Amino acid sequence: MAEKGERCSSKVWDYFSKDSSNAVFCNICAANVSQGSIKAKQKNTSNLWTHLKTKHSEQYKEAQQQSEVQKTLSVRTQQPTLPQAFDKVLKWGPSDPRAKNLDKKVMEMIATDIQAFSVVEGVGFRRLLAAAEPRYTLKTEKFYRTDKLHHVHAKVVIKIKELLAVENAKHIAFTTDCWSGSTESLMSLTAHFIDEEWNRVQVVLNVKAMSGSHTGEYIGQLFLDMLTEWDIDSERVLLVLRDSGANVVKGMRLVEMPDLSCSAHTLQLVVNDGLQAQRAVGDILAKLKRCATHFGHSVPAKQRLEQIQKDVGLPEHRILQACPTRWNSTLHMLQRMQEQKRALTVYSGDFGHFTCPSVEEWDLVEKLINTLEPIEEITLEVSKSDASASCIIPTIEVLKRFLETQGPETRGIQTLRKVMLDSLIRRFSKIAESKEAVLACVLDPRYKQRPLSDSTTKKAKTWLEKEADKQHQASSAATHKGAEEYSKKPRMEKSLDQKQSVLDHLYEDMLQSQQTVTGVSESLNEELDRYLQEPVLDRKTGDPLQWWRQNAGRFQTLAPLARRFLTPPPSSVPSERVFSTVGAIYQDRRSSLTGSKAEMLCFLYYNLPLLNWQY
Repeated sequence: MAEKGERCSSKVWDYFSKDSSNAVFCNICAANVSQGSIKAKQKNTSNLWTHLKTKHSEQYKEAQQQSEVQKTLSVRTQQPTLPQAFDKVLKWGPSDPRAKNLDKKVMEMIATDIQAFSVVEGVGFRRLLAAAEPRYTLKTEKFYRTDKLHHVHAKVVIKIKELLAVENAKHIAFTTDCWSGSTESLMSLTAHFIDEEWNRVQVVLNVKAMSGSHTGEYIGQLFLDMLTEWDIDSERVLLVLRDSGANVVKGMRLVEMPDLSCSAHTLQLVVNDGLQAQRAVGDILAKLKRCATHFGHSVPAKQRLEQIQKDVGLPEHRILQACPTRWNSTLHMLQRMQEQKRALTVYSGDFGHFTCPSVEEWDLVEKLINTLEPIEEITLEVSKSDASASCIIPTIEVLKRFLETQGPETRGIQTLRKVMLDSLIRRFSKIAESKEAVLACVLDPRYKQRPLSDSTTKKAKTWLEKEADKQHQASSAATHKGAEEYSKKPRMEKSLDQKQSVLDHLYEDMLQSQQTVTGVSESLNEELDRYLQEPVLDRKTGDPLQWWRQNAGRFQTLAPLARRFLTPPPSSVPSERVFSTVGAIYQDRRSSLTGSKAEMLCFLYYNLPLLNWQY
């Protein structure tokens, strides 16, 4: 038999043995097999493996598998070298690239997850990192707050400046807003542009701490200072979307910036005008608000209502309260009240505490919902991250038509609808004078000139001619590939079973009305004529930037203008959303956070993902 050491050296010896003369024979078939030499040092197992492979294939495969396992175990149990052993025990130094990389990752986590700096002092977090990487020494809270935050912020700023360079963003639109917290007042600035690949880019630049009196002069100068900080010339500013605050309006006027009121904010003013205009509406809203307040302040009331909801088979939804600063919260309250009508009636009869609306008042609630739902639909549309100022004029035109309609569903709230219509017309009376809004509408293949009056269409053509002349003098028109391929593709048709709202029908009626285009400027070489005569894209499924990406080659003069005027959003909602993040940053555990650090954290929160953490 083979000796123990020999058998352990190779798995092939599990199938072979030696006799007293050291001759090798197969344990399966008893055949003698040579080891290749008489001398012990020159003997090998090649013939043994060959014999197994040719005579006993199953045992050969088994021996091979066992050999692979033996090799793996040998590698795992191999004794580490001296440097490897020390590397597993010794801590990384502060200058070790691996330690610096983990420092950066911890800082990124704090910013992108909106964590307090004190998270690094937590026992659980320290135990986690110690288990994941024992060689890394987690730094103190002060290190990340005073050192690493500034280091990471400075690097990301460089990358964002490269992104905003004039060769990437020739024309930039901005949204701005102001916010006051418990310890700081901040002014936000968000940049918007369309890059050479027709992708919409949104960059949060600042949430700058404000000091002193927030006058128009102060806001205007602060806006210019922020532009200077990002190396952006005022000539590159296409449009500034802001709220209707008198100081903000004055500030933009003083620094001579092209500006426009936030359409979502203006729609809120229109709705508020209507809700306050009719006494019957005010009475029913006050009654429902008292009802919502009762359930909001009483846990037993919520529990009783939940039991009633189960008994009558209604969804177990809580009652919603209206918020004065968000008009659509009033709509949501009305919708929830209507849904829980039966449960509220039972509760009022059994427990009292509030007076349930009468049959006539419930009918009024339904009519209010039918009036407010389309307005909310439009508000959500203009608040989307990919929305363009091109939708402002079409939405105003559709809302006018909607509020002008009368019928059984509007009986009892005609005064409200009329006040809303008058407010809408008054507050958007100058929108046709906004070159940016008008040209955005014309250059959006979903709308073109359809929502415009004849006089505004003529004005648009004059503006386009002037802009094309400026463009021709500055540089030659850009050309893009893909126009021929797209022109051969059939237009996307609307699904037959697609649900249509009342707004869909009004949009369809407006966009199907063909207007005769006359007097097209000769300087546009009939491009505008060809563009306007083509069918419009479907409003819901069509992507205007995708359309221009594929058709820029056919409209080489209009395409650069489209990239420019489709840039502005229709509202300042992007800047308002920033303040929700700021509110989360100013949490209880860091209510004393300074404005400058809050700005840096908010900046990193938005722009680290934008750069895919590559900086």
